[in-house]
Amino acid sequence: MSILDEPGEWKKHWFVLTDSSLKYYRDSTAEEADELDGEIDLRSCTDVTEYAVQRNYGFQIHTKDAVYTLSAMTSGIRRNWIEALRKTVRPTSAPDVT
Repeated sequence: MSILDEPGEWKKHWFVLTDSSLKYYRDSTAEEADELDGEIDLRSCTDVTEYAVQRNYGFQIHTKDAVYTLSAMTSGIRRNWIEALRKTVRPTSAPDVT
C-alpha cells in the first residue's frame, strides 16, 4: 500500500495494524528489524472513508490532528483495510452512554 506524504508524493510502505495504531515500514524486512518509518495513532481516529485518488483505490484515515491519505492496489484490498480499521478504532464521536 502507499501513503501520500507532505510534498504530495506517493510512498510505498509495509503496513501493520495494531490495537492502537497503524504502523508503516519501508518493507517487511524493515518491520522485522523494527525500523519504523511512521505511525498513525488510531486512538484519536474519528472516521475511515473511501477517497478518490488518481492512482489505484484511495481511502482516508481522519484523526483529531490530521487526515492521512492511503492507496491500495485493488478495491478489495481497500475494502479489507477500511473494514479492519473501522473494527479497530473507537470513534471519539460515539455518544456517552450512562
